[in-house]
Amino acid sequence: MYICICNAITGRQVHESARSGVRSIEELSATLGVAAGCGRCRECAVELLREACSPLAANAAPNPVS
Repeated sequence: MYICICNAITGRQVHESARSGVRSIEELSATLGVAAGCGRCRECAVELLREACSPLAANAAPNPVS
């Protein structure tokens, strides 16, 4: 699904960017151009990036010792 129509950016590209280390809308804008045009995609892109980063953070967290 397209997230940013102005720059033809898909949700898949946002997820790939998160796996590559992108953690903010500013970084996403710098790397992909999301929210650099009209800005209508900003809210959706922020939410998608948050969702994409959430499992990554959970996997990176150390497991508690039982």
